[in-house]
Amino acid sequence: MENQFPFAFLDKATDTPMPLSELVDTFEEMCRIPLENDNLIFETVTDNFTGIELFFFTLIRQYPNPDGGLFELHLDVIYEPNEANQHFTCTLSQQQIEGGFFDFVRHSPAYLSAQNERIVKVSVYLDEV
Repeated sequence: MENQFPFAFLDKATDTPMPLSELVDTFEEMCRIPLENDNLIFETVTDNFTGIELFFFTLIRQYPNPDGGLFELHLDVIYEPNEANQHFTCTLSQQQIEGGFFDFVRHSPAYLSAQNERIVKVSVYLDEV
């Protein structure tokens, strides 16, 4: 199915350990797979979604599903919270960002702080909303 190809690409491309810079590069490469009416979202938050407090650096690509809803393809890069990252909380779509989306992500304080930290886990998944 055409709508599943971006997920398969991202899932396979991130199945070996890599630094944040390469993960963002890989997500950007996946975004070159043509999809109509897509939207990009950048999120950061420290929360205990898993029962353990963790810092989430998340990139999301939204695109229409055949049922009229949206697919959300997530790349979660998960870190232990620390003094620097626990204060980063944002949710921004590409429409809210002036200039290039990935330039913004790569120059964000959260990215600059996290790029040299140890990654706990990388999670790729596809949701429907």
